[in-house]
Amino acid sequence: MCPISVNAQTLPRINQKLFLPIPDTISQTWEIQSETKPANVDFSREIDPIIDLIDRQQAHYDRWDKRSLTPQHEREAQVNPLSGLDLPEKTSADLSHPISFDEISTGQSTPEVLTPLPIFNLDDQNVQFADSNNQIEPFQWTSGRPDGHAPIGVMGDHTHSAGEWMFSYRYRFMDMDGNREGTDNLSDAEVLQQFPVTPVRMTMQMHALGVMYAPTNDLTLMAMVPYVFKEMDHVTRRGVRFTTNSEGFGDIKLTALYKVLDQSQQRLHLNIGMSFPTGSIEERDNTPAGDDQILPYPMQIGSGTFDLLPGITYLGQSNNWSWGSQAIATLRLGENSNDYRLGNQLMLTGWTAYKWTDWLSTSIRLNGQTWGNIDGSDSRLNPMMIPTADPDRRGGTQLNLGFGVNLYAPSGNLQGSRLAIEFELPLYRSLDGPQLETDWRLTAGLQAVF
Repeated sequence: MCPISVNAQTLPRINQKLFLPIPDTISQTWEIQSETKPANVDFSREIDPIIDLIDRQQAHYDRWDKRSLTPQHEREAQVNPLSGLDLPEKTSADLSHPISFDEISTGQSTPEVLTPLPIFNLDDQNVQFADSNNQIEPFQWTSGRPDGHAPIGVMGDHTHSAGEWMFSYRYRFMDMDGNREGTDNLSDAEVLQQFPVTPVRMTMQMHALGVMYAPTNDLTLMAMVPYVFKEMDHVTRRGVRFTTNSEGFGDIKLTALYKVLDQSQQRLHLNIGMSFPTGSIEERDNTPAGDDQILPYPMQIGSGTFDLLPGITYLGQSNNWSWGSQAIATLRLGENSNDYRLGNQLMLTGWTAYKWTDWLSTSIRLNGQTWGNIDGSDSRLNPMMIPTADPDRRGGTQLNLGFGVNLYAPSGNLQGSRLAIEFELPLYRSLDGPQLETDWRLTAGLQAVF
């Protein structure tokens, strides 16, 4: 039996109070749970008068032909079908206390009046019904909704249940047009006053295949393999324009996600990752300086070093809203084979999403990143020729605003699958330039759970 979610605003009202009619035929045991949670409370004062009333009106129940409903609470008691079980509002941070009804037996006669169960003070709240054999835990975070995953631009945002697999594909496009120094834009002519050559535009495309597997409910393992395309346009002082290209597999990342909190529709997990130097740092192309020239730092595919990726992720949910935040660092370990080390990075992001339907949600996200300059240098590069070859002009800070859409399949052959898109624009940029500035970024992806 699948759980049914009913909003309290849609329930019938009697004398301005919410009533949930109990149907003629009850073939399962049901639990009635709400966010107004009577927990760890002695209800003997509410139940005892009902028992006394039943003793005085036993004859009235004979015409039910042995059909009765039993509220199982602190004790068992038959409920007068002409009255309701009025439980006062009790609020608690603990889980809700269930009130369940079991069918004892079924006769041929039908009661004249359906038994109402009044439920008070639940405006703008949810009442959740679940089969008693269904292992649903109320007020727990769930990924089974369109906003159950973060915006697609966030990696390592969620964990899985034991034995669950997820396969994913991501496509990312990033456009960098024009140079910046600090917070100021620079024209090509201004950069050419300092260097014989300047980059004018760069694009980066990445195709990434990912897999996640959960050996336990608390531990999820994740791997990602990227394939990267880069293209950079240049102009010289003499007006000569040329383009360089590079492509190949990037650095493979392996991450363990360990869940440390899962209660009250909130989750917290640790991200413990490692990046492996599988991406090339020997990319070459033809330039006006000659054929097969080593390309500057931003045109290389990988870092050339083992990198630690520690982080922490928080998730929260309500009826239709969800939110989250993540902090991930990239810590370079030692120098690569070309005697340099890329700068360390720190990424801080936070988002909120709204679930419009069971299959659609939209999100808004702030994404802040800061990264350092390069330590050491590749002796084959001349930092006086072009700013991309200067290791002291690679650091910076940027804050982006992202808008996302998640499409989710709640049922059918594609149940649990997602299609997601996110578009990011810069709010703030400060670069150790001259350095190409990122103008926008688009990320799209598919995710399928098995």
